[in-house]
Amino acid sequence: MHKVPVTVITGFLGSGKTTVIRHLLLNNQGRRIAVLVNEFGEVGIDGELLRDCQRCEGEGSIPILELANGCLCCTVQEEFLPTMETLLQQRAELDGILIETSGLALPKPLVQAFRWPTLRTGATVDAVIAVVDGQALASGQLVGDRAALEAQRQA
Repeated sequence: MHKVPVTVITGFLGSGKTTVIRHLLLNNQGRRIAVLVNEFGEVGIDGELLRDCQRCEGEGSIPILELANGCLCCTVQEEFLPTMETLLQQRAELDGILIETSGLALPKPLVQAFRWPTLRTGATVDAVIAVVDGQALASGQLVGDRAALEAQRQA
């Protein structure tokens, strides 16, 4: 069996991660791509936005899985590992996996998880993409809505 390529998309809250993933899904050229979304809040907004796109419903739909138990870099073993193991049981039907981290996650622990024996034989990280809020960055800030980011940190 082949290794499924995995792309990790990371960035602060409001930087445009979900928008990038929606664009990739809508323009995926018929590839079968699963999406793991790391939801931090009580309501799964990003997962719903992705499910709402045209290619995420009906026959041949794209699996969109939500990991909602907090920051992925802190819960990688408890939630991410079993989810990925289950997803990799279907790897013959997948061309790739996109992982959207929360606005607080550090991608390094997630990438290191792909060294675990149960993952390294079935998947490989082919890219880590950091999305930034261009307008905030141009004004000398890292994030456009600092209050929302701080609220997420406190949660």
